Amino acid sequence: MSDLGTPLRPKRKTALVDFLVQFRWIVVIFVVLPISFTLYFLTYLGDVRSEMKSYKRRQKEHDENVQKVVKRLKDRNPSKDGLVCTARKPWIAVGMRNVDYKRARHFEVDLSAFRNVLEIDRERMIAKVEPLVNMGQITRVTVPLNLALAVVAEFDDLTVGGLINGYGIEGSSHIYGLFSDTVVAYEIVLADGRVVRATRDNEYSDLFYAIPWSQGTLGLLVSAEIKLIPIKEYMRLTYKPVVGNLKEIAQAYSDSFAPRDGDQDNPEKVPDFVETMIYTPTEAVCMTGRYASKEEAKKKGNVINEVGWWFKPWFYQHAEKALKKGEFVEYIPTRDYYHRHTRSIYWEGKLILPFADQWWFRFLLGWMMPPKISLLKATQGEAIRNYYHDNHVIQDMLVPLFKVGDALEWVHHEMEVYPIWLCPHRMYKNPIKTMIYTEPGFEQHRRQGDTQYSQMYTDVGVYYAPGPVLRGEVFDGSEAVRRMENWLIENHGFQPQYAVSELNEKNFWRMFDAGHYENCRRKYGAVGTFMSVYYKSKKGRKTEKEVQEAEQAILETPIAEGSVLAFTDDGVLPVGLVFDALRELGTEKCEPQIVTLSSSNELPVGPSTVDIVFTLCRSIEFPNEQLLGEISRVLKPGGTVLIYKISDASTGETDKTTSVIERKLLLSGFLEAKAFQVKSSLPSELSFGVKAKKPSWKIGSSFALKKTTKTLPKIQINDDSDLIDEDSLLTEEDLKKPQLLSSDCEVGSTRKACKNCTCGRAEEEQKVEKLGSTVDLSNFKSQCGSVCPLVSHPSAF
Repeated sequence: MSDLGTPLRPKRKTALVDFLVQFRWIVVIFVVLPISFTLYFLTYLGDVRSEMKSYKRRQKEHDENVQKVVKRLKDRNPSKDGLVCTARKPWIAVGMRNVDYKRARHFEVDLSAFRNVLEIDRERMIAKVEPLVNMGQITRVTVPLNLALAVVAEFDDLTVGGLINGYGIEGSSHIYGLFSDTVVAYEIVLADGRVVRATRDNEYSDLFYAIPWSQGTLGLLVSAEIKLIPIKEYMRLTYKPVVGNLKEIAQAYSDSFAPRDGDQDNPEKVPDFVETMIYTPTEAVCMTGRYASKEEAKKKGNVINEVGWWFKPWFYQHAEKALKKGEFVEYIPTRDYYHRHTRSIYWEGKLILPFADQWWFRFLLGWMMPPKISLLKATQGEAIRNYYHDNHVIQDMLVPLFKVGDALEWVHHEMEVYPIWLCPHRMYKNPIKTMIYTEPGFEQHRRQGDTQYSQMYTDVGVYYAPGPVLRGEVFDGSEAVRRMENWLIENHGFQPQYAVSELNEKNFWRMFDAGHYENCRRKYGAVGTFMSVYYKSKKGRKTEKEVQEAEQAILETPIAEGSVLAFTDDGVLPVGLVFDALRELGTEKCEPQIVTLSSSNELPVGPSTVDIVFTLCRSIEFPNEQLLGEISRVLKPGGTVLIYKISDASTGETDKTTSVIERKLLLSGFLEAKAFQVKSSLPSELSFGVKAKKPSWKIGSSFALKKTTKTLPKIQINDDSDLIDEDSLLTEEDLKKPQLLSSDCEVGSTRKACKNCTCGRAEEEQKVEKLGSTVDLSNFKSQCGSVCPLVSHPSAF
């Protein structure tokens, strides 16, 4: 998109709600700010009281509260009570959408007691916290220890539970990923009251990967273990102005943290923190930060800026000075830097209190800032709420880094919102396809910021009144958001669900992947107990009937027959080809996942998780023994491997190639390896296929062998027939006792012929005597060919 011109719009008529919004600052100053400050202070006192308790006591109270939750869930009557929700009021959540799903009949579970830091483990570098612990509370505990969460969201009020079940990002996410990527373990209360601990590699690993973005619809999160990192006292922040068009700004932003040589894991080339703020279509400031010690910050000539004081200029306005001042560097206390956008709520505070950024207001009332977002929502009323939906934009667009320039031009053309916030984050290539996932084959392109294990994304934060609204022109906010969502779907982007969404159910599951999430919902009994993530995120009120019908529809939907993993050595694997091949084999209900092989031939899937592995090969060497071992690892017992061979006109040795592939499969432990002809409905370049199965038993399994017992044939005896007495068959000769022949052999030191010799030895001895010859008869053989038995032993006779 090269045309940055914005469409012409007619003027909008002024209504009563415009005056309510314009003079809303009166309610904010005299009602919202005093109550907000009081709540902040009471919350702080509660945090201090919690910190005075020992970790052991906090853990004991935690266990008691968990048992209360378990009991509450077990007391629920599914036939009478509504779906399970937390007892928080609908307006308390920090997100911009009101929690309309709670307006339908529901079964409340109180989690208000879960707001303690349970443990700071400095050896394991883990913080164990409850879900209502917020960012301000955790930084008060960790920063004095020179520790911090790997990802610390900017607002004080953002809670651990919201950042895990929803979405959380910060300027360090280009290193550590999203907030949920830094979690080591979840403690979850399931629908049936079971309390489980889910990690990446235990028996609940599938649940571990399904929790992020699920909005609490799989179970109740009661604690989380989160990664800690070592930090220093200050952040050395560099402000660099950028002037150019939006594509040039996007490239400068990418260069600020992503080396063009691809050395993305080199800490010497990659800063600790990154963000960019775009103020106009041609002006931006890129900021990069590195942790610095107190000694470095206080060296002569260095500038220290304690931005956390209430009377200081708002951070986004302070950073804008770089456009006139040029590049400069300053040192900011680390905790102040973490929460730099809290007082001004980025730049939304300017709309709420138009004069709050003025020096006189900051000195007189700045200490009460910011107003709590939950109170702003509680005091806005239905009219103002609808006004903001139609004439205001608060959205985050998660897009691949290489598409940031296109996203900026789209926002300028459709919304014309400034400032715009840019913050990068890694999206990891997980072994399981989660609700958000990387682009298939991103590793092959080796784009700026990407690695073999993660794709670099960017949060394009669009928060403010659109240009047309500021100019008094007509603007349809709902339609603009709907077009934004379609653009994200087409460009493999994602929309965090804290904001107002216009997605219908079909488009919701086009943007997000439902496969693993729905499987976990069924497996852990969440269907019929917790509302699905779509209906929880859906805009507008939900009736009890609508929600119940949606849950029943999920229960009645047949489960997919199996998951399919597909890959190739041919560069590109068309998705349609996979579906066509599976359809020909009678397997249509599946969830194909196309992956790109790494140099180590490792498949990004957990063991025994795939029903069918589909591979398209051009080389006869593909797949090799190592890859066949990987295929065996990921296949479920009894799973199927399908190998399609692309025809090569130069060889024409189909039978030989088939034999080689079959032999490789059998040697790798597969059973029933058999070639089959490709049907005419598939592309002509596919010459043949080979199909095999993984044994239905698991490694290390045992079973008893059944002993086959031989049964004697049953003989039917006729009692009427005459029986023969076997003794009558013997003759008198048979009854005589055999007489042993008396031995007349001469036993001595030498062998001699016996008296009645019949073997020929006697004749030989006579010849020797006559001829006087000395013939050695020690090894004499008889006429029958055997050695004469006459040895100096009496048993020879």
